[in-house]
Amino acid sequence: MKTTILDLKNSAYENGKLSGEYFRNKVDVKEIESYVNTEIRETCLPILRQLQQEYPIYYEEVRGKAEGLHMDLVDYFTILCPELSKMHKEQCTTVICKKINGNYVLSHNEDDIYVEHNFCLSKVWIDNQHWFMTNDMFNMPFGNGVSWNSYGMVKTINYCHDENYNIEQLPRYFAQRHISEAKSIEDLINRCKEMKVASGYHVIGIDTHSLEAVSIEVHSDGVDVEYIENYAHSNHFIHHNCEAKCDEGSNSVFRLEKARELLEFVECTKSGIKSVVDYRGINNDVSIFQDRSTKNITIFNMTIDTESSISFINYVDDEELNFDYK
Repeated sequence: MKTTILDLKNSAYENGKLSGEYFRNKVDVKEIESYVNTEIRETCLPILRQLQQEYPIYYEEVRGKAEGLHMDLVDYFTILCPELSKMHKEQCTTVICKKINGNYVLSHNEDDIYVEHNFCLSKVWIDNQHWFMTNDMFNMPFGNGVSWNSYGMVKTINYCHDENYNIEQLPRYFAQRHISEAKSIEDLINRCKEMKVASGYHVIGIDTHSLEAVSIEVHSDGVDVEYIENYAHSNHFIHHNCEAKCDEGSNSVFRLEKARELLEFVECTKSGIKSVVDYRGINNDVSIFQDRSTKNITIFNMTIDTESSISFINYVDDEELNFDYK
């Protein structure tokens, strides 16, 4: 098996360090480091202190990961502040449908800048009994992208273009870490509200016990929640039919409209729902799946049927993994 699964059950610092050590000899951090400059470092310092004071576990994970990567802590933290480094061209897409028996099928494409071998899975232990499993990348905290946990919660993250930054608040990456430990839909919503973030993002959360699913749009100044069944989301805020605002060059509107169109005709099965996010047009501008013809590609896909199994396709290393869910 090419895809490594890290079993992280030590201290927060040691868990971060083990992850950093895994990536140290596998990825070239030079391009990412090129975003670091004196101005960004100075801006990041009070934010790093805030993280240490308010969320010391997440701070220790970052400190450990920087140590494992052999990077200066402040330099490393700057790449975890996408609001400052302007590294926010992700193009993720998520679709979900509800089966007749109440269970859900969800498929999520995680799109990002391609960095060779920048992918593994990490099982992060919350305590002696509880854990969450997540994709792990050297340039993000734990819990970004997708995760599922021993409490029965599944969540996916989509970046959303947000014009109302507040760089004095914590980077959105750490809010996404925070919600990975949610114990229920109610806890998920509360955790989205708890951490004041520098910019917005989108969450789909599924509680596999209560068989509820929500779409949560998080803004720098609040959250908006919708309970959902058959649904799609890409990279712009859509609740209340708001005007689509996207990054320059984004095909977020196309992906959302095409996903909604395809959802009308596919079966609510793992193969059916995945076929939606696997849609490919004549080029990436008119595709949901993003191939390697551009710098931003589909890094992996996660497709889950909440009553049976999870399928992971790691496009970085060209491998498929399957997990029993129940």
